[in-house]
Amino acid sequence: MTTSFRGSFRAASRAALVAAATLALAAGLSPAAPATSAASGAGTSSRPAPSTVLDVRGLAQGDPPAIAWSERRSGRTVIHGTDGTRTPAPNRLDQFAPMGSGHVIQTIGAGAAVTRWIGADGTPGRREWRTGYGLAVSAQGKAVAFSGRAGKVWSIDEAGDRVLSFNPVPISGKGRAVALFGEDCKEGATSNGCTVYVNGPHRAYYTSSHGIVDRPPHLRLTSTGRGPWIGGLTSLSDMGSCSAMLRSWKVKWRTCDNQLSDIAPDNRHVLGTPAYADGFGPGTLDLLTTADGSVARSFASARNGRSATYFDEVWEDADHVLVVTYQADRWAVVRLGVDGSMEYAVAPRRGTMDARAPFQLQTR
Repeated sequence: MTTSFRGSFRAASRAALVAAATLALAAGLSPAAPATSAASGAGTSSRPAPSTVLDVRGLAQGDPPAIAWSERRSGRTVIHGTDGTRTPAPNRLDQFAPMGSGHVIQTIGAGAAVTRWIGADGTPGRREWRTGYGLAVSAQGKAVAFSGRAGKVWSIDEAGDRVLSFNPVPISGKGRAVALFGEDCKEGATSNGCTVYVNGPHRAYYTSSHGIVDRPPHLRLTSTGRGPWIGGLTSLSDMGSCSAMLRSWKVKWRTCDNQLSDIAPDNRHVLGTPAYADGFGPGTLDLLTTADGSVARSFASARNGRSATYFDEVWEDADHVLVVTYQADRWAVVRLGVDGSMEYAVAPRRGTMDARAPFQLQTR
């Protein structure tokens, strides 16, 4: 359950949107502050950590991804399921999440996103929605939420055939769904319902199946959430950004070194992308300890430039992260280990940085 302030589109389109997003957010957020630990007050910057150069040339071939992934080849896009299914999808696919026998997908085009459910054979469901960019997925993947015009919010669960609406959040335009807490959004004897976190242009809100709409404490924008943890931006300026990680709504630590991305399935680690996004894409990825923000492993760019740019950073399991990489005119899906290991999950394919990435990873 993550979002990125590096842009809505993937690959080559990302850099242009980064600039626009940064200017818009900087106008609405206070200047960045030094990184601090909520527990000790000590700075969290410049912490020594094991580091691996993100040079993905000539890696060994490993197992295929253990999560769903898509590839575009010869003008056709296919989603590969973990059970071996191959689901045809629109070429403008931007995000997707497994749901029941199919997937909730989000496509881009003409300045808007369209969200719908499709079956395993690619057949679309009965409805579609014009939405903001972003899918929020529950921890176990049993529910998916998204937001549309005027802050409207919906969830899909129960094999993709149940759609529930939430009270809208007070934003103008279309919201961006970020995090979803709860697996069954229909309240009842066996369910306490769900809560969905949605970002507007300058503020984060949440809406629950209880009918409550409010703002989360301490955060201006939400970027990730899982279990008792919720993280996001506290400030952004033209020099960088600062973020905080909350446990049960209490600040546990702050950082101005990273923006916070996907949280691992066992909640032990959270991905830290660069605090300021610029250029074609990021070249450094930090694996942070969720409890205190310390850096457990850093995948760094090489000083001589012989390293990869990555997109779509997603935890595959508690010990491995999958990233879509670009280096030396080749795209690949690379598996990164908390221990610093690297291998191909999907073999490299020749391509250019002027085109969208041929690979995408499911939203978690």
